[in-house]
Amino acid sequence: MVTLEIIDAGVKIAAGMLLSGLAFLYYLRRHQSLDSRAEAEIRRRRELFELVAGNVGRVHYVYQQYLALATEFTRYGQHWPKPRRDELARVGDELASVFHALTEAESTLLLLGEKRLERSLRIYGAKIVMLRRQIYAEKQQLSGEEIHLLDDVKKEISQLKESFFDALSVRYMPKKASH
Repeated sequence: MVTLEIIDAGVKIAAGMLLSGLAFLYYLRRHQSLDSRAEAEIRRRRELFELVAGNVGRVHYVYQQYLALATEFTRYGQHWPKPRRDELARVGDELASVFHALTEAESTLLLLGEKRLERSLRIYGAKIVMLRRQIYAEKQQLSGEEIHLLDDVKKEISQLKESFFDALSVRYMPKKASH
């Protein structure tokens, strides 16, 4: 026979289960909301890293054009034709104007709190500027020492770019959450 005490216990158990379920749903919704916010932040951070990579890529593309012409100049020196000199001057000017993209990338990295990446990018840019100051269209020819220095700077710039992108790719991929 069902007594009042059994009904009372049943109501209390049901109420407890209902409250537990509601509390669990509240916790679940709150947790999912935090997860989606964190995912949005990670997504935005990755987009900014992609922007940085694009800016550096643009600068490096123009640098590669400049480097090809500079290398050609080292071979011919004074005997280099005027149209090629003019092209070196034009690409040198383009390199100077595209450097704003490098500045944007540095600023974005600072905004993201990536001081080490920004510093390595600044060094990369400084080496390109150093190269551009050594080789320019108005220069008549390069000494053997300058040609050797050019090779060293080219290698340094290549290594700086590679190490920058290695570090950037590590920061681009978020760490997996430990379970």
